[in-house]
Amino acid sequence: MTARVGLQLPGGASDGGAQVFSGVKQRGWLAAMGKRAIGAVLLAVALACPLAGHAGPPLTLPEWEKRMVQGGYVDTLYAAYWAAAQGEAAVPILAQLLQNRQQYGEERHGAVGAFPFNVLWALGHIPSSKSLKALETYQAATQDATAALAIKGWWLRRFQESSRYGVLVNDGSLLESAGEKSREVKKLKSGQKVKILQEKIANYREVGPRGGPAYYDRVELLPSGEQGYIPRAGDDFTPFI
Repeated sequence: MTARVGLQLPGGASDGGAQVFSGVKQRGWLAAMGKRAIGAVLLAVALACPLAGHAGPPLTLPEWEKRMVQGGYVDTLYAAYWAAAQGEAAVPILAQLLQNRQQYGEERHGAVGAFPFNVLWALGHIPSSKSLKALETYQAATQDATAALAIKGWWLRRFQESSRYGVLVNDGSLLESAGEKSREVKKLKSGQKVKILQEKIANYREVGPRGGPAYYDRVELLPSGEQGYIPRAGDDFTPFI
């Protein structure tokens, strides 16, 4: 598995931006598209591949700190997806953020958003031995339980050779269907390995914690093979690391 430049979407899904133009060789393809459609495709690719042509992260440490540490909880949480999309080139600066954890806590009196969870999540989803090393170094120094989960998730995806796998972050329940009143199939413990079959399934008959629909992920438990649904928390972030 190698690091990719493309945008990493929630739950490990990839945009596949480089494949958007796989059919360009066919004559008349562009001519058949309206100007607005072409513009939309180009915009999507530009947003999905912000680092194309760059050897490393374009941001300085203060700019990374602004994204990963200094913002609100939800903003810094979702920055984990962006950080993971930067690939192996981001590992040194992510490791530096972890090294500065105590400093950030003292300077901001504990107001550090979703940090360091967001950094650990990002490192866990960068398929690089350097990323694994950064996680192991941090976990050895801090005995951080989330870092241990990130390492477990990293190895699971490496073994399965797919990003469609993860480890449950918090205790939860496996439900028979995507609904809060659904029958509980099984109680789950943090660290449960899963194969992610379908992400962010919206139940519009339920109101989620943030006012929109409630969201669920359909999974297969490993190694038992049991299938069911796991609800997402109020931030709608993936429940797996």
